[in-house]
Amino acid sequence: MTALIFANPALNHHAAPAGSLLSQALMTVAVTVAKWEQRSRTRRDLRDMDPARYGDVGLTTAEVLREIDKPFFRA
Repeated sequence: MTALIFANPALNHHAAPAGSLLSQALMTVAVTVAKWEQRSRTRRDLRDMDPARYGDVGLTTAEVLREIDKPFFRA
C-alpha cells in the first residue's frame, strides 16, 4: 500500500523515511525551498497590505516592518 504524501511536511510523519542519501538530500532541499517560497509570499503579502489592517492579523506596524525587511531565507 502506498502512503499519502502531503505538501506540508508536518503531516508526513507517517511516511517511511527516504531510502537513499540522495533522496533524503533532495527531500531536504525541496522542503527548504518550499519554506522559502512561503516566507517570500507571506512577506510580499504583508508589504502590500493596507497598514490599517495590521491589527486584524495581530501585528503592529513595527512588527510588520521588521518582518518584511528579512530576506526569504531567514526565519
